[in-house]
Amino acid sequence: MRVKLHYQILLGMLLGAAVGLPLNILAESGAVPQSWPRSVAQVGKGFGDVFLRLLSMIIAPLILCSLVSGVANAGTLRGLGRLGGRTMAYYVATSLLAIITGMLVFSVIQPGRGADLARLQEGAKPLPTDFRVAEQGVGQTLYSQLLNLIPSNPFASLADPSNRSVLGIIFFALLLGVFITVVGGEAGDLLRRVFNAGFDVMMRLTMFIIAFAPIGVCGFMLHAAAGEGLSVFAALGWYALTVAIGLSIHAFLTLPLLLLLMARRSPWEYFQAVSPALFTAFSTASSNATLPLTISSVEQRARIGNRVSSFVLPLGATINMDGTALYEAVAVLFIAQVTGHELTLAQQMVVAFTALLASIGAAGIPHAGTVMMVVVLSAVGLPMDYVALILAVDRVLDMYRTSVNVWSDTVACAVMARLEPDPDTTPSGAGRG
Repeated sequence: MRVKLHYQILLGMLLGAAVGLPLNILAESGAVPQSWPRSVAQVGKGFGDVFLRLLSMIIAPLILCSLVSGVANAGTLRGLGRLGGRTMAYYVATSLLAIITGMLVFSVIQPGRGADLARLQEGAKPLPTDFRVAEQGVGQTLYSQLLNLIPSNPFASLADPSNRSVLGIIFFALLLGVFITVVGGEAGDLLRRVFNAGFDVMMRLTMFIIAFAPIGVCGFMLHAAAGEGLSVFAALGWYALTVAIGLSIHAFLTLPLLLLLMARRSPWEYFQAVSPALFTAFSTASSNATLPLTISSVEQRARIGNRVSSFVLPLGATINMDGTALYEAVAVLFIAQVTGHELTLAQQMVVAFTALLASIGAAGIPHAGTVMMVVVLSAVGLPMDYVALILAVDRVLDMYRTSVNVWSDTVACAVMARLEPDPDTTPSGAGRG
């Protein structure tokens, strides 16, 4: 009997952790040379990078074909505008709920009280080289993000994977799909058929690449477990626990409730349907790279139509960052507390609002979580250099918050499919609580 894909990916994750963690612990105790876990981590990263490169290869053409096909087949432009408005409202609302959850958990645990600042500084990592990007502030950052929405050359955005603006591809594809509908006639029908065929081919290619997901996921988990281990939590354990609890409440309580009440889908069944995307997001820590797998899981396994998924998922992968928003708010409160700065209620509200804006503006910026956190710090006058204190556990937390980001995107798909039903698609599990 063939093992289902989500179980294969889960087994790959467990295998990578089972090999990497003991090896890292043995090296820390001196039982084996330090070079052993580093070498194993590099081997794992090699396998993971090949899989990630395959996924990255198809992101741009998949978004273009999927979105143009979905918009061109949408029927009316009014319906598309309504879908866009509801999707944006959902994304803002869930990100705000995540921030509030994180701040409430922080107020209960108080992870910065009694923290050894000297020990934290010893384990601090150097800041990213593009740290200066954050100095432009929230307003300028959001303006830059808005400007990136309009690609100066859409073909360059599609062709250059190292400098691709996903928002630019989305904007161009939306306009192209809209005007295929506006033009109509023989030309419109021809282009609609071309992009429908392109989408079918890209989905078949995506399914082929996804077959290698268990190997890639195992490689990334091996890299994380052997390279990082558990020692990074020594001085930042309470902070990491606070973020993890906040993310867990949002992922396992808030979002399932939205799924149950608004989408009328069984949370457990829906989780099983999209689990390949969630496990891959956890291991790769990249919602953009996971996008092809997210689209295929939502359409093929959760039975949500392309009209909704082609719009909701690419947009969510770039601006819907529930996990990142929660993480940034908690991180700023932790830095304030550990450095002796007690924030007033008004300042905490500024942190919440700025974290919301920063999570939306994070897409397309290298080291987005770290850089945008500095924007939030500057909004309440906290020292920016202290970001380095929490970078030791950033990789591990990044894996978790990325999976929460993707989970929120998939829940949004189910909610929008319920609000904007596709007559050609009957979701399995719809209408069941």
